Amino acid sequence: MIDWWLVRRVLGGDSGAADRLVREHYPRVLRFLRHLTGSVTDAEDLAQQTFVKAKEALPRFRGECSLSTWLHRIAYYEFTHLRRDRRETPGPLPDGGWCDAGRSDDAVVLAAAIAGLPYELRAAFVLREVQQLSVREAAQVLGVPEGTVKSRNHAARERLRESLAGTWEADSDTKVNGGHREAV
Repeated sequence: MIDWWLVRRVLGGDSGAADRLVREHYPRVLRFLRHLTGSVTDAEDLAQQTFVKAKEALPRFRGECSLSTWLHRIAYYEFTHLRRDRRETPGPLPDGGWCDAGRSDDAVVLAAAIAGLPYELRAAFVLREVQQLSVREAAQVLGVPEGTVKSRNHAARERLRESLAGTWEADSDTKVNGGHREAV
């Protein structure tokens, strides 16, 4: 399995393997954290912390889940610590992090709707629908039972459907399905 090969190479001091690990996993971890925090700055800081913690913990990686799932779990742990330290729920788009140049209006509206979800629902939704993790992997990341991931994801989809229905209702050629815009 490529995860074990990569882990062994990194632990053996192969700087090329360490670079490859970061190159392959950093973008997905950063995207996950951007969705959770709604802040580019916070997400970048947390992503860096995630990879520092991962480097320290890599000798204890047992392969009970994929390397990607393991890294997402560390990222989620770092996010929950940030949230606890601030004693607040992250608000939607505090620094405009999702309004990147080149993003369509629909993407910005969807990102804002996701950012408006309570963080437990947001995390489950992003892991399942954006990151495309399995229910089992999402449960491992969040440290909850699989049924909890399913119910949180369902609740998130319902809330997104409700919040986005009015946004795209006027466009008769499209419909909202689980937070995704589809042609009819």
